[in-house]
Amino acid sequence: MKVFIDTDIFVRNLRYRDDKNTIENDLFLELVKEKKIIGFTSIYNLLELCGIMSFNLSPESLLHLYGGFKKRFRLKQILFGKSSDENLIIDINIIFGQLFKKMSFGDALIAACVEYHGDLIEGFVSWNAKHYEGKLNTDVYTPNTLLKMIGADISA
Repeated sequence: MKVFIDTDIFVRNLRYRDDKNTIENDLFLELVKEKKIIGFTSIYNLLELCGIMSFNLSPESLLHLYGGFKKRFRLKQILFGKSSDENLIIDINIIFGQLFKKMSFGDALIAACVEYHGDLIEGFVSWNAKHYEGKLNTDVYTPNTLLKMIGADISA
């Protein structure tokens, strides 16, 4: 299964190791690393993660996180918006289309990227699934619901 992974999955793995969902979160990311689940995320998610982690990392460590992110989590691709040259281009009309669905600006950027690259993915995974349910043209899962759907053993 090919899924778009939201920022909160990575934040729990890197920063909140005592989260109540650590086991399920780590199992999900392990399946991504093993390529049993094909993972995608966006440049917006990566920059959001870097912003969160910037409070705890040196500039060198932050650059290492950014530069090695795709390899660290063995993601298929970091997706950009409509641009194919890896520039950040924001189409205000598309973003407002997402805002009309009652989303924050950050969620709207991510949703627009998911919609644009919908042909690459089969689902969206976030612990904040409720922020996106009914607002994307793809299925939305928490790591728990996706793990149960694919029959992964989460009893550990």
